[in-house]
Amino acid sequence: MKIVSQNTAEKISRVFKDRNIRYSLASTLIIIIIATVLLALNNTGATYEYNIGDISTEDIRVPKDIHYRKDDDTEIKKRRVAESVPVVFDRDSSVLMERIKLTGILFNTIITTLKDNPVLGTDDLTFQLMALKSRLPRYLTYNDEILLQLLSYGDPVELNKTVTRILIYIYDNKEMSILESPYLNPLKLQNKNVTIRIINTGTETEEISGTLDDLYTIHDMKKRVYTIGYSIAPNMPRKTLNAVTQIIVAGLKPNTYFNIEETQRRINEAMASVKPVMGLLKKGQTIVREGDTITLESLGKIRILNNYAESSNVSYISGIFLLQIIFVIIMGFFLVEYNRILIPDKQGAIVIFSLLVLYMLYTYMVARNEVLNNVNITFALLLPIPFVTMMIAILFNIYMAMIIGLHVVFFSTLIHGGDLVTIILSVSSAVLGVFVNYNVQRRTDFLRGGLILGVINSLVIIAAYLIQEIPAIIMFKNVQLALAHGILNSILVLGIFPLYESIFGITTKFKLLELADLNAEIFKKMLVEAPGTYHHSLLVSNMAETACKDVHADHLMARVGAFYHDIGKIEDAGMYIENKVTDPRARTLSPKYYSQLIISHINKGVNLARKHGLPPAVIAFIKEHHGKTTMTYFYHKALESMTDDETSEEISKVDFQYPGPRPQTKESAIVMLADSIEAASRSIQEPTQAKLEGLVRKIIYNKLNEGELEDTDLSMADLNTIQKSFLSILNGIYHTRIEYPDAEDVKTLEKKLEKNGQKKD
Repeated sequence: MKIVSQNTAEKISRVFKDRNIRYSLASTLIIIIIATVLLALNNTGATYEYNIGDISTEDIRVPKDIHYRKDDDTEIKKRRVAESVPVVFDRDSSVLMERIKLTGILFNTIITTLKDNPVLGTDDLTFQLMALKSRLPRYLTYNDEILLQLLSYGDPVELNKTVTRILIYIYDNKEMSILESPYLNPLKLQNKNVTIRIINTGTETEEISGTLDDLYTIHDMKKRVYTIGYSIAPNMPRKTLNAVTQIIVAGLKPNTYFNIEETQRRINEAMASVKPVMGLLKKGQTIVREGDTITLESLGKIRILNNYAESSNVSYISGIFLLQIIFVIIMGFFLVEYNRILIPDKQGAIVIFSLLVLYMLYTYMVARNEVLNNVNITFALLLPIPFVTMMIAILFNIYMAMIIGLHVVFFSTLIHGGDLVTIILSVSSAVLGVFVNYNVQRRTDFLRGGLILGVINSLVIIAAYLIQEIPAIIMFKNVQLALAHGILNSILVLGIFPLYESIFGITTKFKLLELADLNAEIFKKMLVEAPGTYHHSLLVSNMAETACKDVHADHLMARVGAFYHDIGKIEDAGMYIENKVTDPRARTLSPKYYSQLIISHINKGVNLARKHGLPPAVIAFIKEHHGKTTMTYFYHKALESMTDDETSEEISKVDFQYPGPRPQTKESAIVMLADSIEAASRSIQEPTQAKLEGLVRKIIYNKLNEGELEDTDLSMADLNTIQKSFLSILNGIYHTRIEYPDAEDVKTLEKKLEKNGQKKD
């Protein structure tokens, strides 16, 4: 894992050392900022100053769907929720236990008194009464009549149980709770439902539901004690029941209390859980028309528009900015591996920047135009989405066009709101724009590509509108516009891309086709002054073009690069072997200076190319087609001369090396290999397929081992394919021919046959 992380870090570090990458990332950041600003501006609208009764001086329409909070309705909803929260009361279960305990003390004292002072067949209980009163605690003081009734009851234990049952019924009944005083509703709640919490039970608090009718004051409960006692002990003597009633009434205490804090807490919690009531102003909705009177309702909607327009909408801006940064990060993973494809040079970055900025500004203006947005035309058909992806695909490559197309779709969708038809059509236009005109060979092919784009987008519209069940008249109107949209975008590309090609010096296939014209003055001059170099260049171009086609590289670029790679040999053409070395200096120059003269054809070629206005992409072939190869023949000759003591000249291997750089692209590397192999094949005596195959394999692997191919993306599979391509060309050039007899041989045979009488006229 550590090794993988280190390798990734090294790749990233190597990528970001490239000046073009840093420049491209800076351009990307500026594009993201511009896109964010435009989307943020589009998300807001104009503000209006009106009062109730004013006359509108304009049509006021909603620029886009606006969801807003309806504060009045939300407050009403909260009040309803608050009114539905039950009022909370606490019932103290310890009150019952206390009353049962005191009753037990009373009757235990009675039992003890009667046991110590038994009644001996008389109704006079004065002595027992006096004894009982002396034993009772002060907090259990009752009048003599009550105590005499309790003493006279035959079974005080049973009487104690009866009183306990009455107390339990009073204090533990779910349908009855005793208040100190009447509930006065201090929170002014219109709610009769209550929640009673049973507390001090020694276990978890229990809650029971009820109504305000289940709450009794002490005053109310005192009136009900006798009835409750009678219902529990109907056979008890009246006087005894009266005494029991008076005992219970005398000790009656409230066990329930209104819990205002808990009630308010629950109300607040319920109100906080209420979701705001939202309203919607639909895009295109007319608030007021010009000349209408501003009413209270319309003024409220105008204020909503103003609040929406004035809001900074920080969350929206942050979101779209973050989405674009995430998109760049995702693309960064591909950038590490495929930076040669995805990263343009400085001029390329300027081209892409200008295209995107112009597109975004145009799209912003269309999105803000109320007329265009209210004519039942699909928004994507108003945008030059295919134009952008076509331009980038033609000027650069399809990979970069696809990535830019994704951002174009993202921007277009967000700025319009993104209905189904717009999203699908934007994606379709972006993708089709990449491919329909990518392989055009003639300028008239643009019309064909535009027609294909229009037809496919028309089918997309039909399918999307059928899904949404949109009226047929609107659908066919958009189908017609889709056909025109495709053709117009292609014509726009046809007219504008030559300007970009000329201004920024970008090498397109059309520029390459122009450069491939062998009737150009430079090739006429090469044919006359360096015919061997001319024919060598043609053979190299054929080999390179075939190999590039086989490995899916840019064969047209390789062909043109091969045409021009040796134009530096036009000057001093007689010094080169392919031109049969006619310059007398070749016999007098030392190996060192001869090699330097030959190496100089690189700089001469570059200067000549710039003089003729060749693009940098073609000049790169002139610089790179020898890489940093050493001229082994001259270096060897120089070493031999030193060994033979023929010269005292200082020899360094660097003096015999080409300046480079090494090939940076597949196409340049293939031209290098084709150049070396074609030149070397001329030296083979009686070439055969085996000899040619050995030569090709040897040169390719020598270049590979010398590191000349390490800056390209050529794989071993590509090199095998290239080897086969070169062999097919060389075998065609050096195939065995029939040796045709000349005229003298034919005449000799005819005379011989005439002498022998075998020839007939």
